[in-house]
Order: sequence, then structure tokens, then C-alpha cells
Amino acid sequence: MIDNFADHFFENEIREGFFVAKEMKCAWAAQMEVLVNIDKFCRKNEIKYFADCGTLLGAVRHKGFIPWDDDIDTAMLREDFEKMEQIMAARGNVIGEFRYLAAENRIHPDAPVGHIYDGRMADRAGYAGAARIDIHPLDGVPDGAFLRKVQHTASRLYYLFAYNHPAKNKGRLARRATKLILAVTPEFLRKKYVRGLKKLITSWNSGTEKEICSLFGEAGYRKEIIPYGIVRPARTVEFASREYTTFYDVEAYLRQRYGEDYMQLPPPKERTPRHSVSRNYRDGDRQSG
Repeated sequence: MIDNFADHFFENEIREGFFVAKEMKCAWAAQMEVLVNIDKFCRKNEIKYFADCGTLLGAVRHKGFIPWDDDIDTAMLREDFEKMEQIMAARGNVIGEFRYLAAENRIHPDAPVGHIYDGRMADRAGYAGAARIDIHPLDGVPDGAFLRKVQHTASRLYYLFAYNHPAKNKGRLARRATKLILAVTPEFLRKKYVRGLKKLITSWNSGTEKEICSLFGEAGYRKEIIPYGIVRPARTVEFASREYTTFYDVEAYLRQRYGEDYMQLPPPKERTPRHSVSRNYRDGDRQSG
């Protein structure tokens, strides 16, 4: 277990008007343990990763977790992501007590990104109930509206066939249409489509791309696009008293992702955890066993 948490860290606390229960603190500690191991793994294997999304916002605005946040997000350029998946597969997708679920594993179908889980809690509460870190691959984005429409549409089809999961939050017609497509498409064709679509949506990783994107990020295709110059060279940022790598121009990324007022707290009604992982963690779950 990482050793930089004092005992009082795990006590109930009010942070910026939000009640942080000790169960949330234990979940944070479990996630930090996963993050520390990812950091060591990436350094050893010369893989570049970036603290991303709410994790990066928390690092800048709170020097750690956003009080109502209950997960950690990271990102990798596609080349590093594929290298990471290959090395993980060679070692049985295990780092100590932690398990890597590949992007196309489909066990936890949020999106085709990588997930590293607290394996001990996954055995007890299932993957949905275990602390995890998301790893988003970042892909090159083509120039021009037409090719971007092609990439965006292809990425949605990729998700549909890879996960065999009808569209949600896209309207009743889209859901019915995707259900029908899945019903009439045999499995061998779905697998063929997945291979072809992945090749297409990742085909703009030439090393000369001006912009990159997390194709399956929660902000949506257009909002996920960022200039490549924001990313490299990587720099470090403090998160919960430790240094981790992140994008070169942190401020530009946060302004683009969250707006010019990203340092301002959201309204109280928006300060709610997105997951329910913390309910599975208790004081004893801080130990690595």
C-alpha cells in the first residue's frame, strides 16, 4: 500500500462544502495504489501517459481528487496505448494485485478504452464495484469536415459492433435502428467490421497530425479534439502529494475542456459522484493484502 496517507486522511471530512465520507477516502486510496503502479509500469517500459479529464482538473484546482469525484482518468497516444496493451497481454494482463482489461474486452462496456482494476475488490464486488483507472487512447484527427464526419461515424459503428450494444441517449429511432442492425448482422461479420473500422478510425496517426482526440471520451467527439501542441513534451503535475505526467500546456487543455472559468467550483447540485464504487470500500480495504 502507498504510504503517504496519514491516518487522519481516512476520517470523514467536509471539503469545499461537500461531505467526503471515509468510504470515499478508502476508494481514493485504492485508486491511488493503482495509479502508482501504472506510473511505475509506464516508466519501466518507456510508455508516456497523461493525467487527463477530471483528474487533471483536480490536480490543478484541488491538488488531488475533486471532492465529489470517484475515479481517475489517464490518456496515451495511440502508439503508446498499443505498446501498453501488448506488454500487458504478455504478462497475463496483471500488475501485482491489479488487472488490466483491454479496450475490446467488453466486460465493462462503458467505452472501448483500457481499464485497470483493483482485482481484490473485483473478486468481491464485480468489476463495476471496484476502483479503476481509465486509459483513453488518443488518435489523430483528419483535416476537413468531411473526413472528420467519416471518423466520427466510423467510431460509433466500431463501438456498436465491438460491444454489441445499441445506441443510448441518441433518441428512440437511433436505438431501434442499432438494435435492428445488430439483430441482422452475424457475429463473423461484426468481428470483420470491428477490425476494419478500427483500422479506419486510427488511420490518421501519422506523426504529423495537427490535432488529436479521445474518440470515446465522455465530452463527445468535437469537444474531445485538442491541438497536438498541447500534449508534447509531457510535464509533471502534483496530485495528492505525488508527481505524475500530464500534457505540456495544462492551462490550454483545461480551458478548452472546461471553459475559461475552470478554477471556479460548479453549482452545489452538480457536485455528485458519477459512480458508486466508494460504498464497497471500508477501512480494511486500504491494505494491499
